[in-house]
Amino acid sequence: MKFWLGLAWQSAWSRRQALSLVTVSVAVSVLILLSVQQLREDARRSFSNALSGVDLIVGPRGSATELMLYSVFQIGRPSRNMGYAGFQEIQKMPQVRWAVPIQLGDTYKGHPVLGTTPTLFTEIKSQGQGLRWAQGRAFGDPAAQPQALSEVVLGAEVARRFGHQLGDKLVMTHGAGGGPEDTDHDEQPLTVVGILQPTGAPIDRTVLVNLEGFEAMHQGWGLGISPKALKAAHAHEDAPLNAKELEPVSLSAVWVGLHNRTEVFSVRRKIESFNRDPLMAVMPGVALDELWQVVKVVENSLVLVGLLVAASAMLSVAAVLLVAMAGRRKELAILRAMGVAPKALLGYVLLESMLVCLLGITLGELFSLALMWGAQDLLRVQFGVLVQPGWPSEQAWLSLAALSAVAMMASVLPAWQAYRLSLMDGLHPPAV
Repeated sequence: MKFWLGLAWQSAWSRRQALSLVTVSVAVSVLILLSVQQLREDARRSFSNALSGVDLIVGPRGSATELMLYSVFQIGRPSRNMGYAGFQEIQKMPQVRWAVPIQLGDTYKGHPVLGTTPTLFTEIKSQGQGLRWAQGRAFGDPAAQPQALSEVVLGAEVARRFGHQLGDKLVMTHGAGGGPEDTDHDEQPLTVVGILQPTGAPIDRTVLVNLEGFEAMHQGWGLGISPKALKAAHAHEDAPLNAKELEPVSLSAVWVGLHNRTEVFSVRRKIESFNRDPLMAVMPGVALDELWQVVKVVENSLVLVGLLVAASAMLSVAAVLLVAMAGRRKELAILRAMGVAPKALLGYVLLESMLVCLLGITLGELFSLALMWGAQDLLRVQFGVLVQPGWPSEQAWLSLAALSAVAMMASVLPAWQAYRLSLMDGLHPPAV
């Protein structure tokens, strides 16, 4: 066996230029396949862990998918809100460790504005890690610090996209903007006091303000029309705003954390049985997994494309070796003259083809590992995918095994051609 391996390697080395291109082609195709599978798994994991540490998401009764989309990913808008009294009742439940209110509706240059409380920065996790600060701090509690009404915290992508720094003054837009009237909250600009580090989660694309500050921006608004349009633009500026007077009437959703996660089902039933307000409590992990099924057809299509690309590369090995076989008839005839049996020649060419394919598969795996290691920060910051580089998963190993089987089947073609030529030519190779 050692003799045939050495002979196959020397034969391949004599045609190294052509075979190098074929090997690179196989490696690139394997790189595409493994990268697609790795990104698919990591994207699903990042999607499922976009909101860690939250046991329940509470909102008005309706569609769980809709609640997850607007409360976690800030996609779409709630058809109706839940009462603030429901949030207060949830806070009083003995099983609840913390509850974070979520208020949506405004935007900043296309990015959603999220009204909440400072508790969010200490309790909410993303991708299993707590929120960390790139600059500054969280906004304060308006009850103790009245200036906190005008403080704002930026997600990493918002700060990077617009080049904001601490101390910058920002003006929010009522709703999505673009209406016929002036919809900017320029009567109450907000000051940047903190910028979060990138998390790869939707919070990177979010502007966070105090819940009371969110309400303060809407003082004097009516039917979605700005106070200036109603000629009451600065009616609230004559006297300082009191945080107690800015308690909202309704909320978009509430994120809930429990003392003991085993009580999640009993707490869920209790919340959904409130008589004051018909509410719905959703377990984020389960709902996110269900939501991911919507895009499962797309991810399966990507894997299928990767498999087809890899299979075509394996067939290209067979095509190159078949084309080169005519020029190797003398080599095969010499081996026959040395007493090599036709079946041995079949195995010899099969071994050479397999070496080329396996070398390409190995290089493709190494390229994939290097790419994932090198691009993990870019993928996390730019695309919100937390990559976990490592050895291939079980599914990736199955794909590599399938590619090896395809490589073996493709190698049979040039090996069978060599077998036929050796029987045909014998000791009399054609003159060239």
